[in-house]
Amino acid sequence: MKKCTIPGAFALLILAAPVAAQWNASRADSHAPIGVMADHRHEAGEVMLSYRYMTMAMEGSRIGTDPIADADIVSPDGGFMITPTRMPMTMHMFGAMFAPSDRVTFMAMLPLVSSSMDHITRHGGSFTTESGGLGDVKVGAMIGLADWANQSLHLNAMVGLPTGSIEQVDVLPISDGMEVQLPYPMQIGSGTFDLRPGLTWLGQAGDWSWGAQGNAVLRTGMNDRDWALGDKVQGTAWWARVLGRNLAAAVRLVATRTGNIDGRDAAPSVNPQMVPTARTDLRAGTVVEGGLSLNLYIPRARAFRIAGEVLLPLVRDLDGPQLETDLTFVLGVQIVPVSH
Repeated sequence: MKKCTIPGAFALLILAAPVAAQWNASRADSHAPIGVMADHRHEAGEVMLSYRYMTMAMEGSRIGTDPIADADIVSPDGGFMITPTRMPMTMHMFGAMFAPSDRVTFMAMLPLVSSSMDHITRHGGSFTTESGGLGDVKVGAMIGLADWANQSLHLNAMVGLPTGSIEQVDVLPISDGMEVQLPYPMQIGSGTFDLRPGLTWLGQAGDWSWGAQGNAVLRTGMNDRDWALGDKVQGTAWWARVLGRNLAAAVRLVATRTGNIDGRDAAPSVNPQMVPTARTDLRAGTVVEGGLSLNLYIPRARAFRIAGEVLLPLVRDLDGPQLETDLTFVLGVQIVPVSH
């Protein structure tokens, strides 16, 4: 995969953006849509706590941009004995931010993940596997690069820690009642230290605000089971408008490119000839999504934000057969310090 780059058009957008009064952190639109992480810094001494509930619905498979029927995957021509048909995933994300200075804000995110995957077999059977637990914790900092009037630019310097399990097991029809290693999508961690660099630009003008963020997930080496998830590059941009004193709405576009898995899990149950989820060369893909979100700002001695976002796929181009994402929903609460 190519490394994440920031195009020259990004800098031109910054220079061409409208100029307005000083940035106002107490507006409903001063935070990005709730699905965007590490989008804003705080003033020196401020603390923010957050909670996000995220759910992702995946049903049906795709090869390239074309859907493929489950029955075709498990047919003799399809080449697999088993295929997943549906995979709901939920995550509870707990976050904390602390700013030792106006320029630097430290942050940490702790995810609790739960997944299940429904399957069918060539001979008409069906079964479900489940996994869950603590995912990979993310820690790091947002470092201010530039602030001018109503705009700001900061560096996202994050690291993913291998706290999530890569040894999730469950009973399979072929395992004689014994729990065995599950394929890669049902593991809840990467097993590697992951570099997560990024760049975020924010701006406000009148009743409008906007932002753009580019980031990457870069794996470092192989995990203890001799494989590594593919690198990931993502770019997103949003445009928001204040609808009332404490309410804002936004539209967002996000594009994600994920690479294939390196290496291979040697467990007999992770058989690449049996099921597509065990194939390391069928995990890559490009997905473009569009989203709508609402931010509600409730000023108090300690201000609160309640926010929700729905993302729907616009383009799905997958190395498949691979399960496709049909819907992503995020609901969150942030305890936000009042601006000085």
